[in-house]
Amino acid sequence: MSPEPAQERAPRRVVVVDDSPAVRQSLSLLLTSRGYVVEALSGADELLLDVRPGDFDVFVIDLKMDGMDGVDLLAALRRRGISEPAVLISGWYLPALETAALRAGFAALVRKPMMDVSLVSVIDYLLAQP
Repeated sequence: MSPEPAQERAPRRVVVVDDSPAVRQSLSLLLTSRGYVVEALSGADELLLDVRPGDFDVFVIDLKMDGMDGVDLLAALRRRGISEPAVLISGWYLPALETAALRAGFAALVRKPMMDVSLVSVIDYLLAQP
């Protein structure tokens, strides 16, 4: 009996939501170079226009954005039944931020400026979970 041909897994889809064009561009380049399909959006309103469960495998969301902040955006996603993991990114240092992020439902917090390895490692880990 011949072995089954290996099935290629579809590239994983990551959405980056950040109001900084420089951050969106750098994270898009970083994640694309690691094999992810990336959509980069400037804010919550843009994401919430038509996002549905299953559209993305991971959400990377900035804390401080014009309009709706990252915590409120995650709450809005959860109300829509979107349960995929989310990573909060922030350049702000607040002593209790990591605890607050986890309490809000984020799987992790990665601080800006972030090491390339930090964010990629977190995303790789989250996508390896059953």
